[in-house]
Amino acid sequence: MNNLPKYIETLNIIERDIVGIKIETSKVSVKAAATLFAVTLDHAQGIKNCLIGEAYPPAFALLRVLFETYIRAMWLEKCADEKQLDKFINEDEVVSKKNKNLYFKDMILEVESLHEFPAYFSEIAKYTWDGLNSITHSGSIQLHNNFNGRTIQSCYDDEHINEALEFSAMISCMAYAGLCDLATSSNAGLESEKLMTFVQSWACNK
Repeated sequence: MNNLPKYIETLNIIERDIVGIKIETSKVSVKAAATLFAVTLDHAQGIKNCLIGEAYPPAFALLRVLFETYIRAMWLEKCADEKQLDKFINEDEVVSKKNKNLYFKDMILEVESLHEFPAYFSEIAKYTWDGLNSITHSGSIQLHNNFNGRTIQSCYDDEHINEALEFSAMISCMAYAGLCDLATSSNAGLESEKLMTFVQSWACNK
């Protein structure tokens, strides 16, 4: 049995809370970060809708997009300077402060440093990035999980689905926290304690 109903309730808790959040700012970095935190949650909703419809390949393909969008939001919030923000917003380029290509792994290191996080995201990327790329770009993982040797059909079992749900729930909670941190309204984060208690009951109890 998979945890899709619990994942759906997790997103429902988040959505009920963020609908009333206000973020009033003139800072471009905050506007950009808040937008991508919201997009992260939209990707989580996309994963939900795909799984409800048993469209497993696109659901799993969105896992990398979910993770990458969240990291970009965090990077835009505190790491990117004015020139980097301009490059990102107006030229759709992610560059270092020396105007060179900024690789995702280096973006993660900047996020961990500027947000004073432990090397948590680096560890996620180290052990999952190749797999996430294979799934998103329809590599061998998608092939093996959609062909059983005789028939083209989904082979994703509940263990795979639950891993995806737990990963997505974790990133969704962090994106929600990111929005709450940027909020200027006093009602932001009212559901945070309820959310964490609920998520810990099913996604963090191993």
